[in-house]
Amino acid sequence: MPNLSLCRPFTDFGQGFYVTTRLHQAKQWANARVRRRGGRTTLTAVVIQFLLDRDWLASLDTLAFVRPTREYWALVTDCRHRFPPHQRLLPHPAPYDVVYGPVSLWPQLLVIGDCDQISFHTRRAVSGFPQPTIAATGNRPDGGDLIF
Repeated sequence: MPNLSLCRPFTDFGQGFYVTTRLHQAKQWANARVRRRGGRTTLTAVVIQFLLDRDWLASLDTLAFVRPTREYWALVTDCRHRFPPHQRLLPHPAPYDVVYGPVSLWPQLLVIGDCDQISFHTRRAVSGFPQPTIAATGNRPDGGDLIF
């Protein structure tokens, strides 16, 4: 089960465990993670895959954006600036379990075409994750970090 306390804060939809439906995008995220770690040559870029149950997903409190609307940008701006979780006020002050939408190029008001992100923000949301499988592993074409 993903540990939400280890997830980065101040991201598009706030602190949470982020996944995508796009293998190419997942590889790019894995590469970026390896590069952020710097000079350690023992790192390997790996993409893991979760097969999530649709009925379980349907039971979660979800917010979805199909395209970058005004409401999408308001949410991203608030999440990036530490406002209350997902703009929710009483009687629902807790964050959504799941938020789905485009990937922004923050702070520019642009999105990356043909990319998506699904973020899981609550213990309830990550409790339904099955064991992952390895979908892809980077190789070492230049003797440096293992990337795709």
